[in-house]
Amino acid sequence: MAAGKWGESFLKSGLPLEHLTHVTFRSLEWDCYPQFEYSRRNSDRAEAWFEVDLVANCPSFNRSTQLSMLVECKYHDPSRYWFFLPHQAAGRWQFDDRVLNCGPFQTLRRPRADTLLRIAPLSSSAIVVSEDGTKQDNAAYTAIQQVVNGFVPCALSWAFSYNLDLEVEQPGVTALVPVVVTNAALYRLKPEVTDLDLIRSASGPAEVADQVDWTWCYHDVPSSLDAQNARAVRRHARHFPELVYRFPKVEGAMYSFVERPNWVAVAHIRSLAAVVQSIADAFQAVEMHDVKRLLGPTRRAGGRPRRRRPTGDSSGRR
Repeated sequence: MAAGKWGESFLKSGLPLEHLTHVTFRSLEWDCYPQFEYSRRNSDRAEAWFEVDLVANCPSFNRSTQLSMLVECKYHDPSRYWFFLPHQAAGRWQFDDRVLNCGPFQTLRRPRADTLLRIAPLSSSAIVVSEDGTKQDNAAYTAIQQVVNGFVPCALSWAFSYNLDLEVEQPGVTALVPVVVTNAALYRLKPEVTDLDLIRSASGPAEVADQVDWTWCYHDVPSSLDAQNARAVRRHARHFPELVYRFPKVEGAMYSFVERPNWVAVAHIRSLAAVVQSIADAFQAVEMHDVKRLLGPTRRAGGRPRRRRPTGDSSGRR
């Protein structure tokens, strides 16, 4: 087999793209956990195991909240383009709470603020076309489906399990963002293009669309995923009551994840480092509550509040 043929075949395995994604996160000093596994019902309604390529945790915290990303990688033939529709600037779920997805506690001071979505173009409804404009198998849709199906299981595993470990007196908070990484060129249709004849006469994608390094892709959770997420949340509450009911409001926060995620960051591998840094910088600029102040007196593993020592120290130190 010719060297070029072997290399292209190896690239199609997806492993090199996963490797480059992992290397990119590690170069930014993120902690990486490859192959996040979870179980859910498959198309035959039988319980089966699935995986998402990577969970990456930012080394820096915003007060007590840590930014994490659930990442799915999708290698595609370079002659294929991913096309997105422009998304309305005043649509549903356009605020930080639905982008950052904090759990097990809402630590955003202004959850309805629109900060994160301002740093990239908004889009929806991805399709894939070839260089000549012919519609192809929708690998973009497949990648998005893979990451959104794993999102709630990942949130339950990290935000609503690991962060509430009984061995840790002070719980942590995770802000979880789903991400798709690809090598395919990303295009977003120009909002001002409204004439079919103009599109028909186009000789290339640049005449009707803007090429972007990345985009926030809107995801409206369908009924099937809503039901799947609800089953996962109910099962988690049954299996881990000592975690779910250890602190007030955890159960409610957990059920708020049933209709998530609503925004997926879709990025080209060449721009991934800049994209990750841009999201991390925007996250650090968001005003956050400290979880210690939200909870008040800390609780022991048995659920009893620890009494504060009588002291005149106004700093709140114990």
